[in-house]
Amino acid sequence: MQRCEITGTGIISGNQISHSHRLTRRVWKPNLQVTTIVVNGSPVKVKVCSRTLKTLRGASEVEVMNILKSNASTLSARLAKFLSK
Repeated sequence: MQRCEITGTGIISGNQISHSHRLTRRVWKPNLQVTTIVVNGSPVKVKVCSRTLKTLRGASEVEVMNILKSNASTLSARLAKFLSK
């Protein structure tokens, strides 16, 4: 399943509405990008959504750690293991 490893943003479903107001089911997928972040001094490749990536781009290593700690409840298990070291 497509899910951001930091924020937990995933697939959202809903209705596509035509001009005549007929409803058909559709899904919105997150725009996931693979990027490398530094966690506790070691580089880690993670899949994050573009909105999170925009936040991480200008952040220092200390700010990245604060972002990870503030999203501790939604982190992936792999990333939570790196954070606890």
